[in-house]
Amino acid sequence: MSVRPFVLAHVSDLHVSTFGDTFHDRLRVVARSKNLADSDPSRWEPVWRGAGWQVLRRVGKKSKDIQLLDPSGYSHRVPSRKQVDDPDPVVRAAWLASRLDARRSAVLAESPPSAARLALLAEGTPKNTNVRLLQAASAIGEDVDAVAITGDLTDDGAGYEVVLAAFARFRAQGRLYAVPGNHDLYMFPFSGSGRPRPTPESKRAGWRAFASALGLGLHPSGAYVRHVPEASCVLVGLDSCVRPQRRFFRHNGAIGAEQSAFVRAVSETPEYRAARHRLVLLHHHVVPLPHGVGRRAPSEIGMRLDDAESAARLFDEVGVTAVLHGHRHVSEERKPAGARFRIFAAPSFTLGCRSGDGPSYWRIELGERVHGERVYTGGLAVAGDSVASLDASDEPGDDEAT
Repeated sequence: MSVRPFVLAHVSDLHVSTFGDTFHDRLRVVARSKNLADSDPSRWEPVWRGAGWQVLRRVGKKSKDIQLLDPSGYSHRVPSRKQVDDPDPVVRAAWLASRLDARRSAVLAESPPSAARLALLAEGTPKNTNVRLLQAASAIGEDVDAVAITGDLTDDGAGYEVVLAAFARFRAQGRLYAVPGNHDLYMFPFSGSGRPRPTPESKRAGWRAFASALGLGLHPSGAYVRHVPEASCVLVGLDSCVRPQRRFFRHNGAIGAEQSAFVRAVSETPEYRAARHRLVLLHHHVVPLPHGVGRRAPSEIGMRLDDAESAARLFDEVGVTAVLHGHRHVSEERKPAGARFRIFAAPSFTLGCRSGDGPSYWRIELGERVHGERVYTGGLAVAGDSVASLDASDEPGDDEAT
């Protein structure tokens, strides 16, 4: 009688954000002020409020000046008459507030919409990653026992709450594992991104709070280990962004000496030695990946794992059986030449694969052997080569009113 294997869903690169917008692959962002807006009651009076949003009108001679403030206190551009056919700017601002709030991560997390409601939200904003995540997560089969997310949970350090909501059933069982990616922890050079600017400290704090919510028990090095006895598995999570960002525009990663020592220490434990499956999760790729059949691996300036060679040697030395990663938005399974471990590279769970393939995840069976199967979520890709040819003249914020 065969024993049912333990099933792990490997997903990556969710790119959620406060409003589900992402500047990854040139997708348009929801433009708002970088700093908290002026709402001094001596200069501004409220003319509409709803769900924490408010429309303010300037007091005095410039009473035609209108600003829309979100629940966090940042201002948004009021849609034009061309975008919303109504002469009243207050009505136009309230329309935008309603539209954005329905897709706000905190709102979606507090009360996850039905499948029908999600479909309606997706119809209006088909590239919205918050909505796409909830739809994709619902496609994960009931036979899946655990979920591993290999980085870029967020687009710029915000929106973790919708990730918790999307995978609530796995979190409740203590079976939701994750590691951070460059979008979660590194800074971006886009001065005109139209978003409030986080700091390295605020991003790191956001990741640590999320890891704490999962009960990962981070080691001071940034790594952690989980023992899954029913799968005869030991899972090691590594932070490939643990090294401070060397230059603003570089998103290279590294495991570093401290986490390498952690891996060696784990490899000496009885649980590790007895485990049939020894998995490592990290964000950055260990080997370069082509974007499709017949294509070369692209240049990796500012994107690679700087200590990939020594990391691969370490994984072989301690008997790692599989390495799960994301980062390049490419779906591929391989056993690198000269290495004993297998690699499962996951594409973006919300945006798809750079090959143009739709969003998918790896369904990995951990039984007497490891078996991986690519499972599609039913969404359309927006991360393929076609994205690279999007009109560069598109102005941030256009997606707000479409």
